[in-house]
Amino acid sequence: MAIFSSVRSQRGANRNTEATEQLIAFKLRGEWFALPVTAVQKVIPLGKVHGDPNQTGISLTLHQGQEITVVDVGYRIFNDSAQSLTPEEPETAKSEESAAQRCLVLIKSAEGVVGVPIDSQPTIRRAGKSQFSPLPSSYLDRGNIHCVSSMIVDDGGTEPLFLLDPEQLSSV
Repeated sequence: MAIFSSVRSQRGANRNTEATEQLIAFKLRGEWFALPVTAVQKVIPLGKVHGDPNQTGISLTLHQGQEITVVDVGYRIFNDSAQSLTPEEPETAKSEESAAQRCLVLIKSAEGVVGVPIDSQPTIRRAGKSQFSPLPSSYLDRGNIHCVSSMIVDDGGTEPLFLLDPEQLSSV
């Protein structure tokens, strides 16, 4: 019996295991983004959004009797003017489908819970630590994207993910 257990322990010791992080991935304006699962409280359907008459990118929604600050991703991440978060009357079946898919990712922050609207149903992905790479400083200096801490490159043929910084997103 001792021989088998030592063989098993040698086999386990020879495996090259890499630490992975579980992420929630979603699409925003045609790009894939991710947040660490540990930063997300939950994902809910995007309801009616109120109170952004000056198009600042900050509004409110109600969920289970709780007011949630909603941060418009276009304003915060892409640094452009806020878009309407409340879908207008859909004209086609395609726009009905996209309106039904809009979700709100609730991010835990020091200030409470902040909601980030997303354009697609989220998926769970795992990424090894070696897949994370910092964004080039030239891109960060001149790029049109903010609140991103790094990029996750998957050699398996899937599109890269931009890893969002939950603290930067939730600082209103």
